[in-house]
Amino acid sequence: MKSRKETAILLVAYGSLDAEARITYKKIRTAYKREFPGSKVVIAFTADFIRRKLAQDEGVYVHNPLTALAELHDEGHSEAVVQSLHVAPGSEFHEAASLVSALRSVRGKFGFQNLEMGLPLLASDRDFNAVSKALIPEFDRVTIDGVVKNSLRDPEETAVVLMGHGTEHPADSAYSRMAKVLEIDHKNVFLGTIDGFPGQKEALADVREAGIAKVRLIPFLVVAGGHALKDLAGDGPNSWKSVFEKAGFVVELYLRGMGENPGVVEVFIEHTKKAIERFQQGE
Repeated sequence: MKSRKETAILLVAYGSLDAEARITYKKIRTAYKREFPGSKVVIAFTADFIRRKLAQDEGVYVHNPLTALAELHDEGHSEAVVQSLHVAPGSEFHEAASLVSALRSVRGKFGFQNLEMGLPLLASDRDFNAVSKALIPEFDRVTIDGVVKNSLRDPEETAVVLMGHGTEHPADSAYSRMAKVLEIDHKNVFLGTIDGFPGQKEALADVREAGIAKVRLIPFLVVAGGHALKDLAGDGPNSWKSVFEKAGFVVELYLRGMGENPGVVEVFIEHTKKAIERFQQGE
């Protein structure tokens, strides 16, 4: 799809202090630039503490959504899509959507002619099914000493446990639905979250019930940043790796974010295309 020349695309993510995780964001941006060659594509982080620490410690400046949109407008862009890179439509997504809603009310030379919000990863029936299908290759990979290697999984012997973030927002229900879709589509593939439901306890119970001795832990996160390195794979007593090992399981790790998966990125891209179509329908 060739995008309209005047349409800018702002990719909005929570952000990460981890350099490798930020490379994943850059890869997503590259995929967008390839799909929308006529558009300017930029990234903004919603986490202010991450933005400030990057600026202070590394001299890396990343816009927040408001300042990014202000710069795009100042450069003469009359149309923009703010594309969420969040997994579920939780608080971070709704804060960005609120900003878009407010700015759409601005008329005249200080406003955008068209401004739309692209939905997060899990927003429709089609999204859940697409993500489940896209993740299939990830189940046959492991990370050993920082290197990703192919390792064909026997689902009778090795369970996959995906760790998502979760949220206190009602959108947390998306994770329960995703867990059910994964259960239907794949044998012995389970999902838990850090801050929501299902959680670590439920994922552990699922694996125990399956009667399997080996577990492959994978982040259900767009980037494999701090949560993947500490909460999932860390050596602390409460990490998922430590908890599953203490429970008697042999643990393998695959530490790559979903933003590295072309099929997952395609779901975000489809949401952006739909937002651009809303421009055209409004004309």
